[in-house]
Amino acid sequence: MGGMKSVSLYLKVARKCHLVLLTSLLASCSGYGPQTIARDHMDYGISIHKSLKQQLLGNIVRLRYLEAPVFVDVSSVINQYSVSGNINAGVGFNNSFFGGDTGAIGAGGRWEDRPTITYVPISGQKFTQSLLTPIPPEALFALVQSGWPADLMFRLTVSAMNGIEDANPPHQADPKFRELLAVWKRLRDARVIGLRRSAGPKENAKIILYVAEAKVTEQTRKDLKMLRETLGLRAEASTFTLAYGLIPDQPDEIAVLTISILDIMIDLAHQIDAPQEHIDEGRTYPTFVDIGMGGPLFTVHSSKEEPEMPYVAIRERGYWFYIDDRDLISKRTFGVLQILLSLTDVGDTARGPVISIGG
Repeated sequence: MGGMKSVSLYLKVARKCHLVLLTSLLASCSGYGPQTIARDHMDYGISIHKSLKQQLLGNIVRLRYLEAPVFVDVSSVINQYSVSGNINAGVGFNNSFFGGDTGAIGAGGRWEDRPTITYVPISGQKFTQSLLTPIPPEALFALVQSGWPADLMFRLTVSAMNGIEDANPPHQADPKFRELLAVWKRLRDARVIGLRRSAGPKENAKIILYVAEAKVTEQTRKDLKMLRETLGLRAEASTFTLAYGLIPDQPDEIAVLTISILDIMIDLAHQIDAPQEHIDEGRTYPTFVDIGMGGPLFTVHSSKEEPEMPYVAIRERGYWFYIDDRDLISKRTFGVLQILLSLTDVGDTARGPVISIGG
């Protein structure tokens, strides 16, 4: 009788344990999916962002050594989770005088994480449209009008304005060009100069001067005079046609020779501080140092030792190339280049990678 009582008691305990374990497993399975969203969303976002920065810097460094850039997009990320479990309970009887009854309760589970990431190289027409097409002047001036820094945007994307040239490594900038950028910034901040967008594909945008003599300061008068004289515009004119080109074809036209994303990358590559031994061995050309007004926009250091806290770093040709995290000017330039690259993206990947999480 004692044995039967112990068996009965054991079965009751086993049933309760079985119920507790089963309930716990089902609760954990049903609640696991939502818990992965915050973690996966952040982890994949950070990883993609970091890899895109490294890819862009790596391509600029390789251009320094006259290698063609290669871009690979992350088009989709699919992560599937699988959680399965099992619970078992058993009891054994022993009729011998000295033997005792036995029992066992067990639970097991299996966890699987199966990420699938799709990469798409940029080539063909997409490569041409994204990297080799000059930035439209109207789009550039619209960004400046909306508040993007004029000095940075013009220096990055404009080769010349009405024949006045910016730095083109190894040639330094015309001093008038840099002075013109400072004037343009002051006029924009004073709400004196603006952009009128084109109404149709055959109409050029207009640059408008909003001059109210009663409100114009002495500095603004000097800036307007300098702007007109430098660009060869009539003193009495206040509306100017914006066009793409090196020199204007008609009076009161502002011809802007913009460059492509690839040209921007090549110009920045000239400014990378390459190891002197690579220059002496003829692996790359001498480093270009911009000595014009405003100084260099982009500084990439090289070192045998891995940098401690870089903004972005890659290893190439036995050296570490990196942007110092304390270099705000270079970080700003690099960040704007990333944005410009994404703005020129076309096709399906222009929406960015699609991340799917399934269970």
